[in-house]
Amino acid sequence: MSKKYLILLLALGEFMIGTAESIVTGIIGMIADDTGVSLSLAGQLVTAFSLAFAFGAPVLIALTAGVERKKLILWTLFSFIVANLLASISPSFSLLMLSRILLGLCGGVYTVVALAQAANMASPEKKGSSIAIILMGFSLSLVLGVPLGTMLGDIWGWRPVFALIAVLTLIPFFAILAYLPKQQGEEAVPLRKQLAALRNKRVIHALFISLFFVTGYSTVYTYITPLLQSTAAMTTAWVSTTLFLAGLASVAGSRIGGVSTDKWGIRPTLYVSLLLHAAILLILPLSSQLFTWAIISVMFWVAAVQTTVPAQQYYLITLSPHSSQVALSMNTSVFQLGLALGAGLGGVIVDHVGIVHISWVGGLLVLVGFGFAWASFAQEKRQESLQA
Repeated sequence: MSKKYLILLLALGEFMIGTAESIVTGIIGMIADDTGVSLSLAGQLVTAFSLAFAFGAPVLIALTAGVERKKLILWTLFSFIVANLLASISPSFSLLMLSRILLGLCGGVYTVVALAQAANMASPEKKGSSIAIILMGFSLSLVLGVPLGTMLGDIWGWRPVFALIAVLTLIPFFAILAYLPKQQGEEAVPLRKQLAALRNKRVIHALFISLFFVTGYSTVYTYITPLLQSTAAMTTAWVSTTLFLAGLASVAGSRIGGVSTDKWGIRPTLYVSLLLHAAILLILPLSSQLFTWAIISVMFWVAAVQTTVPAQQYYLITLSPHSSQVALSMNTSVFQLGLALGAGLGGVIVDHVGIVHISWVGGLLVLVGFGFAWASFAQEKRQESLQA
């Protein structure tokens, strides 16, 4: 099988990971009613996944650094299937919470290894595009997996949804078993050396790029439904349509980010996408007052976000070529923390200042991320000047 199709197989696995991560937001009411817990407590299922993803993935990646990559991917997908089955039959909320922690651990490990494998299989001029294909798997889960899962949840109930995810994950599992070639893992990196990498200013800057642009994104996206309803007077149906179109735009953005990184480089891709991201958020309260412009603005905003991601992932790989999976695991942890911080910050702004202000705050946070990008590349220029 060609490398292109192997990367698509890995993206299919990422599609299942993304669906499992996000599906709770669509069936959270059903879970709360069925398990007899409050809506806010049921929402902690999302937090459990994110925290396991953020803090568990780097530890497991470090511990399994020397494990053959195909074996690690297969064991991760197998554990992912078991965790989804556990969720579908959980007799108590506490066991359901445990299943979400296991899903987060599996999702974090799979995502990091799949991204690194895609980059390793690609030629130098195609690495950015290969990373983007994996990320498109996650984007597609928001467009197809979550809406379809929510619809099936309304028909069947929430438990069969997790069982269906487990069954469908067998497709990438057996395909990877049959076709993915074996590849030795990276040399184990001692914890001291991993922490030593954080003394590299450019690595710190790169991680702060992720932290601030994801926090800015999450500050707004978490509350995008009430924002559009209040500023553009959208009905729930139109909000759903807008978010579906935004999901399609996110897929396009991932592709654009990969191609742009390969063709024009990391720096211009990051600069343009981050500035576009910030600009749209800063004008969103004004543009969203016009119905059509609100839809267009959201689509371009989400596309800009997804354009940043493959460039940022590849940037970290170039900064840590000998321990790329450790660097990517750190970045995925920062992503998950940014999502959590943005949701919390947005909630504070909505409660105490007003929902219209979340996009301005989000835009300013993204500009801070751009500042770190500029600082990182400025540091690179200084290093090149000293070596010249």
